[in-house]
Amino acid sequence: MTRLENDLCRIEIAVDESYSSGADFQSKYDTVINPNDLPPDDYSKAYSIGVTLRDRAYSVLLIGDCNCWDVNCAVIDDELLTILQGWDIVQFNVNTATVMRTVTLDTMAPNFEIYKVDSGYLIYGETNITMLNGKLETLWSFSGQDIIVSTSGKTPFEIKADRICLYDFEDNYYELDFNGNEIHA
Repeated sequence: MTRLENDLCRIEIAVDESYSSGADFQSKYDTVINPNDLPPDDYSKAYSIGVTLRDRAYSVLLIGDCNCWDVNCAVIDDELLTILQGWDIVQFNVNTATVMRTVTLDTMAPNFEIYKVDSGYLIYGETNITMLNGKLETLWSFSGQDIIVSTSGKTPFEIKADRICLYDFEDNYYELDFNGNEIHA
């Protein structure tokens, strides 16, 4: 489960394991967001999102093709909640429960985690590291020689103050600046 909090709200996000074609999910939630109009079948996945504001609370079901990690699947920035769901990103206003924008990332494999950085959002995916601006437009994308995971126990993805450090499946090491340029040591 992911828990996010700021001065405006408290958010709890979890995978809804009960979501399927036979479940009565409509009655469980105040709002259902299904940006790709996916049918409730065994291939669709869903996040349960609980939003608590000062004066009210509500629940949202976000339907997508894929669920990411329970950790680092979303970021809150003032009243904007930005949620990563595989290839899709949904950004909505927590005060109004209104979808502000949705995008589908152009990556070969699903994406795992999203981070808020000064220049926008940094996405850690299986094959790509992608930087988005505040409007969720792709600024740059980087791919290594293989998938971005480590089989040697090293941390495959790390954000430092001045760089992004990566290991791929073949144990190749990469360092990027926040403009997507590879730093050569």
